[in-house]
Amino acid sequence: MVEPLDIPPGFSDPEGLGTPVCVRQAVAWGEMDSLGHVNNIIYLRWLENARFEWFERVGVSAWMRESGGAVGPILARVECDYRLPVGFPDKVWTSLRCVELGGSSMRLRSQVWSEAHGAVAAEGDAVIVLVDYAAESSVRVPEPIRAAIRALDGEGLVERGRSTPTA
Repeated sequence: MVEPLDIPPGFSDPEGLGTPVCVRQAVAWGEMDSLGHVNNIIYLRWLENARFEWFERVGVSAWMRESGGAVGPILARVECDYRLPVGFPDKVWTSLRCVELGGSSMRLRSQVWSEAHGAVAAEGDAVIVLVDYAAESSVRVPEPIRAAIRALDGEGLVERGRSTPTA
């Protein structure tokens, strides 16, 4: 029998299609450091896992595959505010949504929730830029991806060049 998930406030079902995109994962013993808590770099990996799930949902991954890897995202900036230490055993939820959409860039906001603590363990922001790798230049976010981002993360999404957030 599958237990129903207790979805943390502000998160969504990891198996669903709601926003924000969420990934639920177990903390691995090998992610611990000598101080007995998860190493700080692992939090960035959790943010990355949510980012790639989001890429799948909005079509960035499909666009990369269709181009044969000629175009795709690069991580231009990442920051993480650590709120509390996570240990083993635990399960974490990592959420992600796009909060700002530019011409060739996106600002993504994340949270990591610890089931053991029942609280947010970290918060992060990342800036992603879409690039043409051969030309070594940024490319505009394609309209089908923009539409998917608006559909998924529209509430509160700021689009540079627009006077008001997307409703």
